[in-house]
Amino acid sequence: MTTEAAARHIGRPRSSATDATILEAVLNLMGDVGVAGVTVAEVARRAGVARATVYLRWPSRAALVGAAAKAVAGGKPFELTGDLERDIRRGAAFLETVFGAPYFNAILPELMRAVLADPQEITFDDLAPNREGLATEYRELAATQGFDGSIEPQLPFDLLFGSALAHLLATGTGPSPDYSRQVADVVIAGLKRRGP
Repeated sequence: MTTEAAARHIGRPRSSATDATILEAVLNLMGDVGVAGVTVAEVARRAGVARATVYLRWPSRAALVGAAAKAVAGGKPFELTGDLERDIRRGAAFLETVFGAPYFNAILPELMRAVLADPQEITFDDLAPNREGLATEYRELAATQGFDGSIEPQLPFDLLFGSALAHLLATGTGPSPDYSRQVADVVIAGLKRRGP
């Protein structure tokens, strides 16, 4: 190991378990007091770590809240299969899970603020990691799978996302499995190629 590499590795390596414990403390605190009530001191207390441990990972309260928001909203993206109809249905089900997460309502304002901040703190692609993947898949496979290839390739995901968001804003809850299935049916039917 070079002297420079050794200097970067002084101290114990960061623990992903500690990271997860801290983010869970942020989410629990948001659920109790809302985003505005989140403080690094209270997060550290709830996580059972020193404030310095939190700041070592996230340099500011905004970065900490943003990381928690990203963890809730982005989650682990669904795997794309190359079957557009199947992947649109999987996307609707994935968004149902994300929008139905216990902390999502509390964290949505922070997500919007972070995405719209100047400079941007979180990109929409961070929150919706499958958006570009599904767009690429649509661009490459639409014509061969009976879909209209002239449609903007991000549109399938945006329709799914917009429907889930509208449902949440209108009802205060994430979409149900039946609602998500119906959205997928409508999106698929609307994207199918009509005639020659």
